[in-house]
Order: sequence, then structure tokens, then C-alpha cells
Amino acid sequence: MFNLLKYLFLPFLFLTSLNTATAQESAFNEQFKKLLEAYNSPLGFNYAEVDINSLESIEARLKAVQDIMAMSIPSQINVYNYLVIREVLNVYPIQSVAAINNFFKTEINAGDQVLRLDNFEREVITKSNNPYIHFLFNCGARSCPELQYISDEQKLDSYISHALNNENILSVTDGKLGLSQIFFWYQEDFGSNKTILKELSRLTGNKALDSRSIEYLEYDWLLNDIDDRNGEGFYPTKLYAKGGYELKIFNNYYSQKDNGFTSNFFSSFFQLLLGSNKNFNYGLDVKLRSVNQGQVGTFSALGFRNRTFQENTNGEVFSRAGISGIGPRIKYQPFKSKNNINFLHTIYFVPMGSAEGNEDYGYSDYNNLQFFNQVFFEKELSVKRRLFVDAGLHIENIKLGVHRNEEHFMPIQLPVTAIYSYFPNSKTTLYGLGSFGQRVDVKFNRDTDTFGTYSVYGQIGAGAKYFVTDFLEAELLYTNFIDTTPGRTAHTFNLGLRFYRF
Repeated sequence: MFNLLKYLFLPFLFLTSLNTATAQESAFNEQFKKLLEAYNSPLGFNYAEVDINSLESIEARLKAVQDIMAMSIPSQINVYNYLVIREVLNVYPIQSVAAINNFFKTEINAGDQVLRLDNFEREVITKSNNPYIHFLFNCGARSCPELQYISDEQKLDSYISHALNNENILSVTDGKLGLSQIFFWYQEDFGSNKTILKELSRLTGNKALDSRSIEYLEYDWLLNDIDDRNGEGFYPTKLYAKGGYELKIFNNYYSQKDNGFTSNFFSSFFQLLLGSNKNFNYGLDVKLRSVNQGQVGTFSALGFRNRTFQENTNGEVFSRAGISGIGPRIKYQPFKSKNNINFLHTIYFVPMGSAEGNEDYGYSDYNNLQFFNQVFFEKELSVKRRLFVDAGLHIENIKLGVHRNEEHFMPIQLPVTAIYSYFPNSKTTLYGLGSFGQRVDVKFNRDTDTFGTYSVYGQIGAGAKYFVTDFLEAELLYTNFIDTTPGRTAHTFNLGLRFYRF
């Protein structure tokens, strides 16, 4: 009797399990469809408008799928394309998926399962026995096949034909047939050129294709972002995922004249930022400084000389060069739902001896600890325009135990800088800068009370940035200082290089 019931019950269990799996699969597909309807278009995917926290629902549906490898081919394609979107959003804004280390080869979570995108794609191609399904996988680049919602396994050819109707995939000019690099990368899947031409003629309905010679199209790895802002400018609020980094070399040349007496400061900053996770980065700053004062030319500090007061001629007072600051930096995003706001803290220790001057040299930098705090805010005004605000609290020459014990001063600055950026194309940024700063010089004296003096300053400037390569950006900036000190004029010339990997 028990055996009879078991055999009657097993088919019921099987059908129940099958229906459950189908329901889980459908639930995921429905959520993915809504995601595409909200943010996808033939122009690209609108990553900027997606709140990554809104993916919780689709993540829950994916987690409910017990075996992704047992899903239907359309559902597996949808899962792949969703995972690419999710992984891009985890590090967005980003210029290209190629900037993410081993993007297609790194193991990632898909619900409760772990997979690699390249292996997953290979599994689906093998299962379908149809190499043209490669054109239903969207890799997140401009030259990738168009992102589509796939719902019907009986209409795969129709989806593929739609994907082929794209000049990034297939282009016919002057008797030649331009094919996507996908045909080259997976040529073992597609077979001979003759086989490819025959199948393309069938899928596109263009019988003339089989008589053309083949060449491969250049592949554009820039992100398939609807904003078309890939690579446009530097994202100061950007944080790097684990394995990513940024190396920035920023050269600031400050020249000040006080009634004909010139003070030139050339500061070269070497700034390294390493990704640990998308909410916290850390790194190191090194400040190299060269100073020159006297009746000298505007760019005299570029000589990197060390000359004492007694050694100087031609109106030069002194020259000094060396490392005037080195220390750690951390950058983090305090609000998970506000990825356009983050904080940066930098501490400089001063290895240069007697940086404030002695009997041989004048002032080069402060002698003691320097602590810089910055809050970054970024707001996209339109596809081509963006506003960035940097509010700072800078405390320099920090020394303990000086109150009523020795002569000492500690500057505290509160600068606020606004930058308005315009992006004429995907490689170029033009921007204007305005800054207003308040400064309090806290003065400590022996046996007397501490007091402070207040002053204000400002600067205006204009700059440009250009991506020399996909991962190397160059920057030029000029600013003019507005100072309340009588007889003083000052301006800066700046050159920066930024190399990064997501």
C-alpha cells in the first residue's frame, strides 16, 4: 500500500516542483522586463537614473531560482543581461566595463549561486547549439548587441535578426561586409566565412550578403549609457571597487606679488587612491614643493634649487625644494542612498626640517601636522552639464601644548568651491571655477591668551580636461586669486594627469 501511494505521489511532487520552478523563473523575468521598460531604450541604458537599492525586488526573485542552469534559454539570457547591469551599477559612474578588472572572468553572486559571465555565456551557447545567440548577450559596451527582453524561445531568430540590424554588428559598404569582432572572437562557434554569410543572408533576408568580402569592425568598449557621457570628465564623487585604483599627479604653480616682491610656490601632489569596496577607499598623498622668493621671474620655482640667503644673486632671496608633506587619505560614502556625496580626509606629516624657515631659508610650508577635510557633492544638471561643490575644513600647523607656552600660529580655513562643467563630446570637459574662503589665524603667545585674526579670499578660473586614452585624463587649469591684502596679486597655473582602473 505504501509503495502504491509513493508511486502515485512522486509524479505530483515532480509536477509541483516543476510548476514552482516555472513560477520563480517567470517572477524574475517579469521584474527584469519592468527594469528594461523603465530604463532601457535603443539609445542605451539609463544607469544614472537607477537607484541600486531598487534592485532588491529583482534580486529576491533571482535568489528564489533554485538552479539558474536549468532555466529556459530566454530566461538565462535575461539573467546574464541583468547581472551585467547590476555589476555596472555597483561601480557607476564608469567609463567602460573594460576598466573593471576581469569583469567577465570574476565569480559573482547570482542569487544564492556563483557564476562567471564568460562561462555562463558558453553554457547557454552549448545548450542552445546556436552560436548566433551570442548576439542576444549584452556586455555593457556600445558595440555590444542591443539590450532586449527575451521571452519566447520559439522566436529566438527574430530577436537575433533585430540584433543584427545594427551597424555595430553588421555593416554593408562598397561591396564589403563589416562584421562585429564577436564573429572573430568566437569564430570556432560560427564556422567558415561561407557558413557565416549563408546564415546572415537567411537571418537578415539579404541574399546579396553571401557574395561580399568580410572585414571586422572596430569595437567600442565605452559604456552603453543613454547619457552618452562616458568618459566625460572626472567624477570627484567616484569611489573604486576592490581591485580598482586611481593615481593622480597634480601640479599647482602659485605665483604671488606683493608690491613687486615675488613668492613662487610649485607644489606637485602624488595622490594614490585604492578601492576596498564601493563605499570606502584609502590611499597615500605625497607633496613635493619648490619655493623661490625675491626679485625673480614668475616661473623661477621650477628650478627645484636649494640656495640659502647668503648664496643668492640677481635679487633672489632664497630657494628651497623637498618633500613637504606625506600621509594617508581616506574617501568614503556616508549615505548609501546618496552616491553623489562623499567625504575625503587627508593628513600630512612634514618631513622637511624647519619648513617655516630658519637662518638659511625662508618659509616653504608649515612645520607641523596638516589635516584636510573635504565634502564633495555632485549634481547632474543635464546630459552635458554638471555642478560639483567642494566644501572644506583645513587645519594646518597643528601642535599640541602651545597655549600660553610658546609663540605659534595655526591657520584654519573654510573654503567652498563650485565647478560648473560642460561636456562638448565624450572625451572633453570644459569648466569654470569659483571659490570663496574664510580664514582664521589662531595665534598662541607665551603667557597671554590665544586670539585669532580673520580674513577672506576668493579665486575664479577656467580649465579643461581631455581623455588621452580610455583610462588616462589630462587637465589644464588657470585661476586668479582675489585677496584683500593691499598691493597683492596672485594666480595659479595647474597641470594634472589622472590614471585609473575600476
